[in-house]
Amino acid sequence: MGVVEVATLALSVFGAKKTYDYQKQAAEEAKRVGRLEGRQFVNELFLGKAQAIGAANQRRQEQTEAEASNFAFLIGKQGRDDRSVDAFLKRNEDLADEDIASIDRQTEILSAKYATQAAVAYTYGQNTASGLRAQATANLLTNMSDIAQNMSPSLVKSLTPGNKDKS
Repeated sequence: MGVVEVATLALSVFGAKKTYDYQKQAAEEAKRVGRLEGRQFVNELFLGKAQAIGAANQRRQEQTEAEASNFAFLIGKQGRDDRSVDAFLKRNEDLADEDIASIDRQTEILSAKYATQAAVAYTYGQNTASGLRAQATANLLTNMSDIAQNMSPSLVKSLTPGNKDKS
């Protein structure tokens, strides 16, 4: 058995193991990225809800201010009876309620979108990591098989216990 054969074998095994380690590391990175992307979409979901609450509050404030100014205008300027003023104010309130309901519907749609994206990103990261780990194992086994096939018979004989040359 030659020193070159043993050195070549050692380098081949070392290289196969290093390749396996790097592929496993890439799998863990893919898993981590999937988790981070999922968390980012959850953050977007909460941000969207907070913005919707702000928009609904702003619309309600605008409606309240418009009601106050319209009420004063209608009572002071036109002298209408209370029913027409109430009808006008009720219509403005209904419009504001419709706007807020529309904001709520849009928020729910965005929430569903971000929740789905978070789940997909997380699952994609997990699946990618699983695939990379399986590929790393398959590559390691293939590399070890190639190394075994390329070993010289004398090297195999010298490395197998009980098969030492009896010269």
